[in-house]
Amino acid sequence: MNVEELKAEAAKLPPNDRFALAEWIEQNEDIRGLRRAALVREIQIGLDQLDRGESVECKDDAQLRSFFDGVKARGREMLGARKNSAA
Repeated sequence: MNVEELKAEAAKLPPNDRFALAEWIEQNEDIRGLRRAALVREIQIGLDQLDRGESVECKDDAQLRSFFDGVKARGREMLGARKNSAA
């Protein structure tokens, strides 16, 4: 049985059984090792970005709010452009 077949069968289970299955998978040492390795890779990516100066320093809450307001505005612009190009 392949992964797609397992997913299809798991989708047929009642929610409580899917939850128990997910817990069982999370407790598996092989899975934990894979998750740990993926986390280490993600952390290293962030550390490499910091080393290259790819970061934003906010000295107070006002600067942080301003940064996130800018992120939201750019995101909305991008979403609007996608919607317009799809129409």
